Amino acid sequence: MQRYLDADGKIETAELAKLAGVPEVRIRKWKSEDSWDEALKNKPKKRGGQKGNKNAAGKTPAKKGNKNAVTHGAFAQAGYEDIDPEQAAAIQNMGTPSAMSQMMEELQALYLRKAYLESLLKEYESPEAGGFYTDKIVHMIVPKSMEERQQEEDCGMEHQQCADPEGSKTETYKTAMKSVIKSSPFERAMKVEAELNKLHGRIIKQLDSIKAYELEDRRLQLAEKQLELNKQKLTGEFEIDPDGSTENDEITDVVDDV
Repeated sequence: MQRYLDADGKIETAELAKLAGVPEVRIRKWKSEDSWDEALKNKPKKRGGQKGNKNAAGKTPAKKGNKNAVTHGAFAQAGYEDIDPEQAAAIQNMGTPSAMSQMMEELQALYLRKAYLESLLKEYESPEAGGFYTDKIVHMIVPKSMEERQQEEDCGMEHQQCADPEGSKTETYKTAMKSVIKSSPFERAMKVEAELNKLHGRIIKQLDSIKAYELEDRRLQLAEKQLELNKQKLTGEFEIDPDGSTENDEITDVVDDV
């Protein structure tokens, strides 16, 4: 019995009989009379992580550029390597005025994502896009209970084992549920198109922000020119441009631009 408890019940009666030098039938009789399974359930657990626990196994952060979790791609983070090289070069070479560098960088990122989504949409709408795409596979397995394992032993059945998804060894698991979620090219295209519509709104909003910034910047320039002109009027000293133009001409130009 102690060997059975030490092995956490993961030892066959045939192996116990061989170790004890008695028939396997006697081991099964002792197991039933002495309630080994009940004693195993009441066995105190050790403190800390239990043997075989793999809750933290493989929990490392995904590396940058990892696409393992990408399905239709509408919400994936796009990079220059994900779009056509010519489009990438055109976006990278967009002018970035120093006064609006942050706004222009954000606009570049929006155009980059737009090009990426358009390439996805073209792929899903192409005539070659047939069949279904696998979005997700859910395979739920659970350990077999003591009763199920005992029934298999009593019937002379071998334990059906399967690979542990959290490790390399095999355990006596059984499939509790398995589902495969798929989507058609049309469904994926609809999701990408919906994301594109949202993106168009963000691009228009960003362009409006840039335009408003430029207008405000010109107004500030006009205010500075007016302030300088008022100072010259108060002092009676006017700075004459060598080319013959005056501050008034510059102010007029700014007003015309605004």
